[in-house]
Amino acid sequence: MISSLHRPCIALAISLLWLVGCTTNPADSSSAQTCQTQLAALQDAVARHSVQDAQYAPVDGFATYRTSRFWSSFNGTKLNQEQERAWRQQLHNLGMTSLAIEWRALPPTAKEPLTPFNDFRRQCDAELFQASLHQPLPPTAVTVADSYSSWQRFFGLYALIKYGAAGSIEEYQQDMRQRIEAVTTPTEPLLRLTPPANPGSITRPIPAADWLHAAYQSHPLSVPILPAAQRQQLIQAHAPVFAIAQQSLADRPGAAQWNPTGQQRRINTDLPTVYSDSSYIRYGDRILLQLNYTLWFPERPKPTPNDWYGGELDGLVWRVTLQENGTVLFYDSIHPCGCYHSVHIPMDSPLQQQLTHIANQDTLEPIMAFSTHLKADEHPASLMVEAATHYLVHVDKPSADSGQRYQLQDYDQLRSLPAGDNVKNWFDSDGLIASSSRRERYFLWPLGVPNAGAMRQRGHHAIAFVGKRHFDEASVEQLLELGAGIIPGTEKQPSAAD
Repeated sequence: MISSLHRPCIALAISLLWLVGCTTNPADSSSAQTCQTQLAALQDAVARHSVQDAQYAPVDGFATYRTSRFWSSFNGTKLNQEQERAWRQQLHNLGMTSLAIEWRALPPTAKEPLTPFNDFRRQCDAELFQASLHQPLPPTAVTVADSYSSWQRFFGLYALIKYGAAGSIEEYQQDMRQRIEAVTTPTEPLLRLTPPANPGSITRPIPAADWLHAAYQSHPLSVPILPAAQRQQLIQAHAPVFAIAQQSLADRPGAAQWNPTGQQRRINTDLPTVYSDSSYIRYGDRILLQLNYTLWFPERPKPTPNDWYGGELDGLVWRVTLQENGTVLFYDSIHPCGCYHSVHIPMDSPLQQQLTHIANQDTLEPIMAFSTHLKADEHPASLMVEAATHYLVHVDKPSADSGQRYQLQDYDQLRSLPAGDNVKNWFDSDGLIASSSRRERYFLWPLGVPNAGAMRQRGHHAIAFVGKRHFDEASVEQLLELGAGIIPGTEKQPSAAD
């Protein structure tokens, strides 16, 4: 047995051997330095040409890490070694994918002095990640800033203005409730769009519960990250049916494109397209899978030249939040500006017990929540969309009506669209689309939402004008303002991932 007197000597000897090993392997040191130099050169070029992708937030002190509100909800100090590595790996993956998108958006002349990104990633990905593990990651580094402007609220006298705004918000919500609850079919002709055919699901149901169970069991943080093929089948199975009232070409959705010079955005209405992706949200001590669908319109027409709400581009975002068994907990929707958030709860969802609380909270801007005729295992939903405003005015059971097939594309394609001889991000470097600005931003300015009414990238959707709330909140409790201790079925103690 080694005596306590000898232990410090042995520890010192091991440390010296480690140092000698490091200094006698200059190849490793040279490789690490080369990777850091290449990374710094890439980041400098991205900054100089303003092609930053804003979908995920940078992590302070970690050049290859990026995060979201969900991934920042983990407390690194409470994770075991395997969990922390899996968490950091996810942050690193988000960062490297973002860097790849930024590399593609660089002008050809800016790429010439840089190492081609595929070569950089192949040579440096593992090296940079391994080096990052030696740095402590404090909770403050992964904090994601909210999407509100404190200085706008300060100089706009938000503390007083919010009470005046509450009246307008209540009037708008009453109008929307009447539209949704009236269940009237628009007088205009309807454009019916249906998801692409999914032959595999016709003969046998998708085993969503089994897939999700396996995903929960295999991930150290119990995040249901499905294999790509399974995820795509779920996305396709829940892809909604649209019935869109038609008044003009502005009511025909299509594919997001840049014109040949890469200077102007356009919607190709000959190619009806829905952009899909997945995300995650906490519900008590569980983590749930979300399926997201984004539809783009060419514009919201202005009924008069002085209209406050019309302008270039418009859209609809539809989201499906799945329970652990693959059935639907709730649906919700916004426009890509973050406006018009509404929640739609299946008749047999556990959230039905909270519907009255959600819809009637004693706040200046309560959440618009509705019960639907859908059951939790019925899908896809059928969505009726109003002409011109593109308001979602009805959510119903799956429709058997035939219609034109739309194509499903990955939402990430919007981050690298063809633009002349290069590619270009659909979103500006701050995550907004400045050219889609609305005049409403002038009177909503004191409420602190920068460029209110403009279209936004995922991760930048502020969905409340009074208070602070985001479409990508890390938990159902935060999103629906449910509060602690009132969620049925969440009595278990939080796991290490929480």
